[in-house]
Amino acid sequence: MKKIFALLTMLTLALSVSAFRIEHGNNVAINQPVNENLYIAGGTITINAPVHGDLIVAGGTIVINDTVTNDILLAGGNVTFNGFVGDDIRCAGGDLHIVKNVTGDVVVAGGKVMIDQGVEIGNLLLSGGEATLNGKVKGEVKSAVGNFTFNGSAQKLVCRAGKIDFNGTVMGKTIIAAPEIVIGSDAIFHDDVRYWNKQGSLDFKQSLKNGTAIFDPSLKIERGGWHVLGFSLLGVLWFIGMAFLMIILLQYFFSPTMKNAGDTFITDSLKSLGVGFLFLTAFPVLIILSFVTIIGLPVGVILLFFYIMALLFATTITSVVVTNWIHNRKNYKWNFWQLVGVALGIFTVLKLISFIPFIGWLFMLIMACIAFGAILLNIQWRREHQQPEVIE
Repeated sequence: MKKIFALLTMLTLALSVSAFRIEHGNNVAINQPVNENLYIAGGTITINAPVHGDLIVAGGTIVINDTVTNDILLAGGNVTFNGFVGDDIRCAGGDLHIVKNVTGDVVVAGGKVMIDQGVEIGNLLLSGGEATLNGKVKGEVKSAVGNFTFNGSAQKLVCRAGKIDFNGTVMGKTIIAAPEIVIGSDAIFHDDVRYWNKQGSLDFKQSLKNGTAIFDPSLKIERGGWHVLGFSLLGVLWFIGMAFLMIILLQYFFSPTMKNAGDTFITDSLKSLGVGFLFLTAFPVLIILSFVTIIGLPVGVILLFFYIMALLFATTITSVVVTNWIHNRKNYKWNFWQLVGVALGIFTVLKLISFIPFIGWLFMLIMACIAFGAILLNIQWRREHQQPEVIE
């Protein structure tokens, strides 16, 4: 707890010396200019005025209709970037649509990604189910997607996909690999092309201007190997890697708490369920109340951050608690890395269960509530005071 308190203190000091603004709610609209960093969490979010700072936003439907001077860090369901961005975009979501220029780089993971014609961006790192690039990338494109349609231009291109429709221009070297590659009549390659497709040959028509095309078997993609449950392999590996790292941190720094929570997980499951449900529902009220005063605002920001992190890593946290319950109940003698490995396996199973409509979501909600409750019941919130000495 001392480490957590010290971390909270440092974050509070950092936030107190920087200008920021926080908005939240089911429907959030920004209609006046914002001259500091902007943090938003909500259902439907619309930004109709310039943000002269960073934009950190999480929501269901997000529409950005005006300029963001600095970076954008975003997570959402349906997202439209309809305003100029003065620095980088890093985002994850369902449907992502970029309509205006981005001065910096774009790092994006989504189910469907669209970059419009006339849009200019720096570099592009792309992962998703379906992506269409109609604009101009002034630097390099790296992508691993299901279906990739390239109608724009780039300096360099590295793309692995299930299918590639190529009808754009690449000034530098190109690497493309997919079971199916279609080269359109408007495709132009100004340098060498290394490629792999299922047929083992490809008609480049008149697209090769200064370089040559080389079939490279080392680029081979095993059929279905780049997609898991509709997600690109790059996205899946990144997701599992983040979960693996979080499991290591939880088990290393909070091993006693997780061990005790494992005992409580089943032996006092009903109480844990109640406490966990109270945490998920009542904690946001505490956050809102902390925003009421200027003194409590930095603390509110920190609480909001940790609450969002708890929700994002709910499956990871649950998997660690369940692993410790199994370890304790069976009296196994697992070492640290065995615990981590089992937790990662349980995380994978829980994540697969969560894909089941309704039943999976309900199951995961109950499991997460029990896990959160078990952890909260085993945190030592204050020291036990020594009994006063009795003087006779």
